[in-house]
Amino acid sequence: MAGGRHSSAGQERGGRSPGFYAVCAAVVLGLVASVVVVVQAVRSWADDCDQVTDYTLAADPSIVPALSSILGEANDTDLGCANVAVSAATSGDIAGRLGKGTDAPDLWIPDTGAWVGKAALTAAGPVEVMTGSIASSPVVLASREEDAPTSPTWLAALQIKDIQLGNPLVTGVAQAPINAALAEGQADPVSAGTVRAALVPLAQEESARTADEPIGEEMLQGVVDNGGVAVATEQSVLEFSDGDGAPSLTATVPPTGSNFMNFPLVVTSPAPDRHYRATQVARAVAAVLGGEEARAVLAENGFRGPDGSPPAGDRGVGRVTKLALEDESALQDALGGWALMALPIRTLVAIDVSGSMETPAGNRSRMDLTVDAALAGNAMFPDSVSAGLWAFSQGLGGGPQDYKEMVPIRRYDTVVDGLTQRQLMAQQAGKVDGLIGGGTGLYDTTLAAFRTVRETYDPRAVNSVIILTDGANEDPDSITKEQLLSILQRETDPARPVIIVTIGITGDADAATLAEISRVTGGSSYVAKDPADIANVFVNALAARGRS
Repeated sequence: MAGGRHSSAGQERGGRSPGFYAVCAAVVLGLVASVVVVVQAVRSWADDCDQVTDYTLAADPSIVPALSSILGEANDTDLGCANVAVSAATSGDIAGRLGKGTDAPDLWIPDTGAWVGKAALTAAGPVEVMTGSIASSPVVLASREEDAPTSPTWLAALQIKDIQLGNPLVTGVAQAPINAALAEGQADPVSAGTVRAALVPLAQEESARTADEPIGEEMLQGVVDNGGVAVATEQSVLEFSDGDGAPSLTATVPPTGSNFMNFPLVVTSPAPDRHYRATQVARAVAAVLGGEEARAVLAENGFRGPDGSPPAGDRGVGRVTKLALEDESALQDALGGWALMALPIRTLVAIDVSGSMETPAGNRSRMDLTVDAALAGNAMFPDSVSAGLWAFSQGLGGGPQDYKEMVPIRRYDTVVDGLTQRQLMAQQAGKVDGLIGGGTGLYDTTLAAFRTVRETYDPRAVNSVIILTDGANEDPDSITKEQLLSILQRETDPARPVIIVTIGITGDADAATLAEISRVTGGSSYVAKDPADIANVFVNALAARGRS
């Protein structure tokens, strides 16, 4: 069962090794979809409704069993003549769906209200909080009894060796230790940098991961089987440990307090008429969930009430101080740094091979220096990077097509015909100088590259296009700049972002247009005015992967 003690500073264990370097980046949302399991509530219908309408409610997986039980017992009049189908999905998944405007549920119960403001920024329709909290649960450190940590702060907890944090871009539970650590030191201007530095090794582990990190019961079972410490909610530990013969875990909280998951009820149906009707249903659902019987079911499932009062008896970690972060931008900055470190690079590099790339640059050509830059970037990044290579100039691909695929996008450790993707990239980059000729087919190539990456989008990566060019568009039969910008703006999906990074080679590049192309997709633009700087600019662009 979950223990009821708090950690103390005098009991700190060793074995924690923080990485310390500053992270400065804006948020790049990488959204990871969860498996959605639909749970249809079983109803006992009354005769008072002439018509019953179906509505969907997506909720954090931890609260779905309780919701299904509660709503399954409610009749149609209780729910405003509605049939509410409950499904389980992570908060990051639903936030992404709201941005797309498709597959959006009518109602939503995320693990924490922090997702609501984030989702509202990109949602295709209104996002309206109906109830600030239907239940709550503090975030804890779960472990075997003999492995229980004694961390004096959440900053120290983040530095526990091999701590299982989860992905903070997917769940509020994984965000909570970061939020709490920032709240602990918010009066200290140096603290935020210290917290971000502590995230470095955790984010790097996430970057190297080849499958989604387990969450919920699967994560807790891993702690039982293998030891260690995992970030979880008090509710999940209680639920996991309840029952005869169930494996026992203990839960601890640093004496500074903790973040609470607060499970708000939100109306998210994007269509105006549907949203209005869903709001009426949400009011009815909120009334049902606030009733005495519903509170009892939620308590049986390990949840606290909205006020955060400790569970009855000797269950859980007892009274916990709520840690609140006054400036939410500090958390977003930290999550931005996490995203850039944790999400691997997935990019399509398009190199201009128009005739002007033969222009001398010292005792070499612009193309020679560009190839050197591509080879330098190819050599320095880890196997988790996925990349592909195109060359482009007017008519290069045959007929009106201005681009030619040299290597399709694959992970660097993929082996094709005895060669790794990294070796293939180097091999083909060395051949692009043999393609030089013609005018610059910038606009059609940029759009085609953007669509190629978008159509093969990887939610576990920062998806991007990198364009290297020394000129302006010279294809008279291509789309116009205005058409390109309009299409990019229309086809940019906040839930599945593809950024375009442009690199102008020398002052001959159309720097203003390149900057506009990058800006409309949330990417960044660079100009290497001195050809000798091309390699440094290219590597820096790959490392930064855009600015929001």
